Amino acid sequence: MALTLGNLYTTPQDVYDSIGIDAAQLRLDDRNQASGQNVFVSVAAPLNATVLTITAIQYPMLAGTHLVFSEAGMNPPVEVTLSASAPVGALSLTVAPIGSPIAAGAQATDNGVNVWLASLMLKACRYATTQVKLYCTNRYDDSDLANNASENGSVNRWATALAARWLAKRRFQAAPAGIEEDYKDALEELKQVKSGQLCIEDIGTRTSGWPFLSNLTSIDAYTYTKTRVETITSEGTPTQFGQFVDWNGIVGVFEW
Repeated sequence: MALTLGNLYTTPQDVYDSIGIDAAQLRLDDRNQASGQNVFVSVAAPLNATVLTITAIQYPMLAGTHLVFSEAGMNPPVEVTLSASAPVGALSLTVAPIGSPIAAGAQATDNGVNVWLASLMLKACRYATTQVKLYCTNRYDDSDLANNASENGSVNRWATALAARWLAKRRFQAAPAGIEEDYKDALEELKQVKSGQLCIEDIGTRTSGWPFLSNLTSIDAYTYTKTRVETITSEGTPTQFGQFVDWNGIVGVFEW
């Protein structure tokens, strides 16, 4: 199952890092839907190696996943921790320096994030992104919000908090107190952003943050007076609102 992330404000890796390994590891309530994929080492790795050459994997693996390699005459087994995510079809794993050599042909079973939970984490990220957009896109462009999220700004923090709570509830569990507090804090700040009481750091809004006026000129050279907007001398900040070019008015003509 490939993790097609698209333009998300948080990622499964962000959620995984936020809720911790224990919350995302394989558990009984995952209904035995783990991939259980076996990971095979194809080239022997020396002591302190940080890259393992493997056969292509069938399912994605997140950073922080623990693998215990055995077989191929290895005794005792060697535990490694992924330091970077691995996509479907990856032929190598980036890991923390290993404490013992790993022989070619050694294998490990991935009992970490399973297929069902990985899919659920992606849905949580999509849900969280749409929720942040719901509150913010009336004032901010999506591209600016995505840039803020990519730099681990407030947008990423809000989306991660919303995704973590959604994930906890979708697993038929009450959200832990810490996640619930993060969710409430994020929602309160998002409401302030929507109402204009709070500005997102490092990005500008779609429009000016202050009222704007247009200069008007009344022209009575017509049967009906024309009120025209002097766009050249108006306040120059672009807005998403259109302006009327002419307003019609009736002028009474009196003869004495």
